[in-house]
Amino acid sequence: MAAALVSFILGQLATITFETAWQELKLVIGVEEEVRKLQSNFEAIQEVVEDAEVKQVVDKSVKRWIDKLKDVAYDMEDVLDEWTTALSKLKTDEAESASVPKKKVRLSLLPFNLGGQVVRGYDISDKIRRINVELDEIAKEKDRYHFARSEIAQPRRLERTTAYVDVSEIKGRNDVRDNIVSKLTSDEGSIQTVSIIGMCGIGKTALAQLVVNHVKGQNSFDDVVWVCVSDFFDQIKIAREILEGLGCGSSRDLISLQGLLDNIAEKVRDRKVFIVFDDVWTEREADWEALRAALQHCKHGIRILVTTRKESVVKVIRSSHVFRLELLSDEICWEILKSKAYFGRGESERRDLEDVGMRIAKKCKGLALAAKELGSLLRQKRRRVEWERVLNSGFWELEIAEEYIFRPLLLSYYDLPSTIRRCLLYCAIFPKDYVMGKDELIVHWKMQGFLNSVDDDSEMELKGEEYFEYLADRSLFQDLERDDYGNIFVGKMHDLVHDCLLFMTKDEIVTKEVDSKETWNLDLVSKRARHSSIKISQPNSFPICINGVEKLRTLITIGESYDVTSEGLKKLFSEAKCLRLLDFQLPRIRKVSEEIQVPEEIGNLIHLRYLTFLSYQSLELPESVCDLRNLEYLNIVNCSELPKEMEKLINLKYLYTRDCNRLSHYPKGIGRLTSLQRLDRIIARVDCNHTKDFSVGDFQNLDLLRGDLWLELEGNWINIEEVERAKLHKKIHLMELRVVFRSNNAGHEMKDNFIKALNPRPNFHIQFF
Repeated sequence: MAAALVSFILGQLATITFETAWQELKLVIGVEEEVRKLQSNFEAIQEVVEDAEVKQVVDKSVKRWIDKLKDVAYDMEDVLDEWTTALSKLKTDEAESASVPKKKVRLSLLPFNLGGQVVRGYDISDKIRRINVELDEIAKEKDRYHFARSEIAQPRRLERTTAYVDVSEIKGRNDVRDNIVSKLTSDEGSIQTVSIIGMCGIGKTALAQLVVNHVKGQNSFDDVVWVCVSDFFDQIKIAREILEGLGCGSSRDLISLQGLLDNIAEKVRDRKVFIVFDDVWTEREADWEALRAALQHCKHGIRILVTTRKESVVKVIRSSHVFRLELLSDEICWEILKSKAYFGRGESERRDLEDVGMRIAKKCKGLALAAKELGSLLRQKRRRVEWERVLNSGFWELEIAEEYIFRPLLLSYYDLPSTIRRCLLYCAIFPKDYVMGKDELIVHWKMQGFLNSVDDDSEMELKGEEYFEYLADRSLFQDLERDDYGNIFVGKMHDLVHDCLLFMTKDEIVTKEVDSKETWNLDLVSKRARHSSIKISQPNSFPICINGVEKLRTLITIGESYDVTSEGLKKLFSEAKCLRLLDFQLPRIRKVSEEIQVPEEIGNLIHLRYLTFLSYQSLELPESVCDLRNLEYLNIVNCSELPKEMEKLINLKYLYTRDCNRLSHYPKGIGRLTSLQRLDRIIARVDCNHTKDFSVGDFQNLDLLRGDLWLELEGNWINIEEVERAKLHKKIHLMELRVVFRSNNAGHEMKDNFIKALNPRPNFHIQFF
């Protein structure tokens, strides 16, 4: 995450330096030099931060250095955001613009009222100086760690796999083993490749070992070769291992790849050969081409078995058969776990521990690796209370987690580009077994600035889809569901992946589940919380007090039966001024007659990009919501009236109000939100160009609208000029209108007049309800 954050800050500094307003900021004495120093320090850190992120897993002092770096980078991002927000407010707020004298005024001295804060150019510059002092120390401190300057793609795997295994320890895979063996021993083609794919720890290598043991027993092949490919695809090293496996002794005297491949081609010519490539990562077809050509010389056919975590590898190696390994049952996990944990125990002791052990086996969620390592851990714990402690802990809290359970997953993590790592780590904020909608997750990534490598919003969505598919391809998402076109639209994370992400984010992402009926407080002071989710699973109250929210960027609440006080919200909005994403599910336990009033203090959240209020009672939003100039996403349920000055939300791209049945009209200012892309429902006057209410013609400048729109028309007749003013033909991304006439007088003639005046483009769908 640190690498992506540093890269983002450098991009922001480079961009904003060329803006006129930033030139004005430089007029504050000394700031220009401070900015140059900032850039220089960040650039020096960028050269080594990839290596530091890898080393932090095993070196706690490096972890502390990374944490300090992230804190400073986050603070710098907030300062830059504060400055650009102030400039935006200056340019767009007519009232404030009118109060500025017409003579030239240095922007660096202008006051800006942001969320109750008066911000001046020298306030910004003072924050930059303080940040630079901290960053300077961090940049100097990096030298003591001797970080490598070259980019690290992924850490090398320390252990090597072999074909030897105690088959009695492998449970629940005999059926799939027999199926694989039948494919390998068939007579199809000269080179036949079978692939085993699945997430880390599911048992791919163990299954391959089981297959090797079986075919050796059948004497199906003249030679059986095991090659542990692992991290980097070294063609010369792999060719040498194949030759040694074919009984050629040492091949160290052969230097060139050509010489090695010549020997392989000659050796396999008259033999029937089975080769296992375990743990393949490379996605480059060129890595396989020369080796495949050499193996083609085999007259009796080569059989290849590949294990991998990546779907893309299966395509590159041209697999003829693919086996996607399923999770083991809880019963099988228990068999694996107890074979380790029960060693050396008497019958009575086993009976006493069995019920706890079976529940621990369920925590493995079908992963053989987890069952094996937990079994080894439990073998060392003699008392039932120790087993219960393991049962009540997350994987990430166990002493064996880092070295034995998470290390294989970290290979998958560090194989990702730094930009995608940041997106994956963010997923730890969701509860276990949470079904993540692809579109929902992409919007979250956008609002957090994780997809800012491209400027165009539609390009961001494509980038987000690419990232989601990338993670799914590497088995980091599971239970994927696809639409009729084969596109993934939802997925989940395995508990082990989720726990690994919690382990890596520890204090930065804080999740809390509450099932007590007592009023409670939440303390984040001891944490370095930037993102937090609160799941309330029983009737309760939202925390009346959350301490330590000053740096919080994300707050998600999950639950249907909790209450919230106005005082609690006021305190939250007054203190959590760095929030970028607020997803708030308001209570359903109040009386339906009550109205929930969101406090004015929400206007303090000047960094906010994403705001969701899901309310089961009537909801009233204050006018101060319109001070949220950075707001891009607004989703509200049961809102009775929208703020009048909606046109101030100049960056709004998503406005969802479909479930606001109490709304009787929409503000006219929505028509001036030219960044708007998604609008699921709106009420529009069709009989006139109303002075205050949204009218059909106010669609005129909303040319970025896409998808479909539920349009409710108000009025007893059709004003042709008003409908024509909408210029629907310019909305090339809008696919469908679902139209309702709210008037009782609406008939076929009104519908025909509406369509005629609208003049839709060909193949545009209009559906009347």
